Amino acid sequence: IKTALRWFCVHSRLATATFDMIDKIPGRLTDRKTPLGELNWIFTAITDTIAWNVLPQEVFQRLFRQDLLVASLFRNFLLADRIMRSTNTTPLSYPKLPSTAQHPLWNAWDLAADICLTQLPRLLETPHAEFHHNPFFGEQLTAFEVWLEFGSPGKRPPEQLPVVLQVLLSQVHRLRALVLLGRFVDMGPWAINLALSVGIFPYVLKLLQSPSPELREILIF
Repeated sequence: IKTALRWFCVHSRLATATFDMIDKIPGRLTDRKTPLGELNWIFTAITDTIAWNVLPQEVFQRLFRQDLLVASLFRNFLLADRIMRSTNTTPLSYPKLPSTAQHPLWNAWDLAADICLTQLPRLLETPHAEFHHNPFFGEQLTAFEVWLEFGSPGKRPPEQLPVVLQVLLSQVHRLRALVLLGRFVDMGPWAINLALSVGIFPYVLKLLQSPSPELREILIF
């Protein structure tokens, strides 16, 4: 994450954070409520979404869903592909992957990085200052909702589907995500297969164990 932020600072005219500030970014990677953890969460959602939209389904499943360590390695490779190609260097991987350096979702990452880094000087000066969370997941759910209004089996699948999986981890957006996911799978077997292809089944299975009646009602529709 810090490598991605450093590269952003070098290539953005608007970035004011220094490398020293980036090294001191508050939080832990595993805590999604902190600046560092939220950025890691967004990075995971964006790289998974890029991979799901670009790679053949079998390759995506093998590299991004079967093993956590392999998935982390290839998420970082997508970042390396972007950084290295900006220096006219071609990265190599096995299996060989198509370049994703120009994928439009990297713009969403740049925006997320900018929103976080803009707050960084204030957060470092005042340790108890309020951290304003990134609107990325809410905006992606809105884009998914728009797709549901106009999507059909004959159209391109919603590119936000892997993001919906990540949103299920958030108590803030979980209910809305489940409602939209329910609308999506109601569209037919093709939609169910797409939802399963992003790896959503274990998340839904875990949520079925939740004592919340609101979640159960939606999950058992």
